[in-house]
Amino acid sequence: MVKFKDAGGTAKVISHEGSVVRVEDDFGFEHEYDENEILPSTTFEVGRVERKDGRVKSSGPAAQQVERLTIDLHSHELLDSTHGMTRYEILNKQIDAAFATVKEAQRRKVPKVLIIHGKGTGRLKDDIHQMLERMGGVSYYFADFSEGGYGATEVQILLSKQ
Repeated sequence: MVKFKDAGGTAKVISHEGSVVRVEDDFGFEHEYDENEILPSTTFEVGRVERKDGRVKSSGPAAQQVERLTIDLHSHELLDSTHGMTRYEILNKQIDAAFATVKEAQRRKVPKVLIIHGKGTGRLKDDIHQMLERMGGVSYYFADFSEGGYGATEVQILLSKQ
């Protein structure tokens, strides 16, 4: 399995010839990528880990400070199925999810949100940026290249001094 540097999702490698990697995405479509556009995807399952000395450090949710919330708006990541949905309905679900994530960050006083919208035609990105303009209380910019570049927007929550 591989992941993409500039988009969400994973794919299965079908062939690798020279620097060209042919993959099959989650929907069964085949694509070719240059090998420097993809990353190996590795997941580990870790069971319960016992502490050797038996001491347990207690920390409640209030003690944890999250630096950033992340949401991937690719439809295959966000929705169980898009069967029977129009593009407009999918777009509205994506915008609603982004809005809810930014509101949650504001509520929890999390300073940043990474919204992964993908590059595509730019419609989702444009609608997300318009939504952020209307919300107020935030600033936003394209994410670092390593986190999606033009395919992701980083939102800075502007905390009020109340």
